[in-house]
Amino acid sequence: MSTVVDTARNVLLTVRGRPAPKRKIRGHIGKVNAVAFFKTDRVVTGSDDTTLRIWDVQKGALVGGPFEGHRDWVRAVAVSPDDRRIASGGRDKRIIIWDVESRQMLFAPLVKHTHWVESVCFSPDGKRLASGSQDCTVIVWNVETGAVITTLDGHQESVWSVAFSPDGLKLASGSSDCTVRIWHTVNDKILNLFEINAHKNHVRSVVWSSDGQQVASASYGTVKFWDSSNGRQNGSTCMGHTDWIRSLAIPSDSSFIAAASVDKTVRLWSTKTHKNIGLALEHDAGLLCVAISPDGKWLVSGDIEGRVWFWSLKSILKQHESEEKTQLEAEQQTLSVPTEINSSYPNIRSRHQIQVSLLTTYKHERRCSH
Repeated sequence: MSTVVDTARNVLLTVRGRPAPKRKIRGHIGKVNAVAFFKTDRVVTGSDDTTLRIWDVQKGALVGGPFEGHRDWVRAVAVSPDDRRIASGGRDKRIIIWDVESRQMLFAPLVKHTHWVESVCFSPDGKRLASGSQDCTVIVWNVETGAVITTLDGHQESVWSVAFSPDGLKLASGSSDCTVRIWHTVNDKILNLFEINAHKNHVRSVVWSSDGQQVASASYGTVKFWDSSNGRQNGSTCMGHTDWIRSLAIPSDSSFIAAASVDKTVRLWSTKTHKNIGLALEHDAGLLCVAISPDGKWLVSGDIEGRVWFWSLKSILKQHESEEKTQLEAEQQTLSVPTEINSSYPNIRSRHQIQVSLLTTYKHERRCSH
């Protein structure tokens, strides 16, 4: 299948003040349901057209595939820590582990789930693979042999997302039963550590922070952060999306999180303040997946029309860092306000009002100086 590249978007443009994609490619003839980064500037995508394909992010070009073996929609993809293998799961209830170089299956498809496979994830050491399915179970597999290590029961409805913690000792799963479960590995056995009543609607995606201290979950219009040791919510809920959030992604430094939604946008939030970073990344169609490069410089999203979108985050993050610096400098000025401040601000009663006034003045001075 030929790839159609929108060459008019070969550079990062700004449309009405909003960021625009560097490239968008009609990479599949079916919905792009899943995307995952390699350690290099490459991504693998999975589609309703039953194939997987590998793309060079810098060039926006097809460099691998199609990987053919699924009998129905590909719903999930994951890349092994050493970049040598890809795992995929699909509507055909099968999981395939691929050799990247040869594009061949390592062994026969793994068949154990009794419904669609919605999520796959390698453990950090690459020795295990977790899968979540609409059959309400999580299965952990031995990657070398394809044998089932354990089946985790507990969710009452479909499991949409699974993710290993950075140390590999815990596993998070998100379900249509509105919960997030944290599972813990003890002497090669995986036990249910605790359950989080996370959202009012289905939990569609879960990801870990790089330090393993937090788990983020996504549902209809909301993203929440949870303390992975006790299940308590950390900070405020991230809001802004107006439809289902289908996918979350986080870079290696966990400085921000990205959420892709059926509302045709990707939104970024600071993991520290839970505030929006920049404006939403607007697309032409509903989104089903998102991935961020390990260094946080690239974002790739997939939509319901078979397109793969490539975004450079450099300018967006640079502007955010500048705004955070401005905010910090203004707050430091506020802390150094002398006791005689009341004489300079006779109509200001509270410290918060002083902070707002000083911040406004400070930003004005910075604009004038430039």
